[in-house]
Amino acid sequence: MTNEEREDVLQLLANYENMARAVESLIHRLKLDADFNSGSPRYREQLRDLTELVPVWRQYAVNVRVKFMLERRSTLRGETPPRDATDTPGD
Repeated sequence: MTNEEREDVLQLLANYENMARAVESLIHRLKLDADFNSGSPRYREQLRDLTELVPVWRQYAVNVRVKFMLERRSTLRGETPPRDATDTPGD
């Protein structure tokens, strides 16, 4: 992966995190609105889907950032990244 591609991925992760915060803010505001019935059939499923997306976006961002960090550390040390467990000698 090139540095430019890596930056694009990091920007996408930042967008996911911003969307997660926006969804959390929306849900919080809707809960405070006495005129909004979050349990109504019209909104219940959509709100549930949005609520379930937030941790998925956050976990994905964490996983990718950790992967990038480990790759950068191994590159700075001059080490080769760990071989995949599925690799066989001679590949």
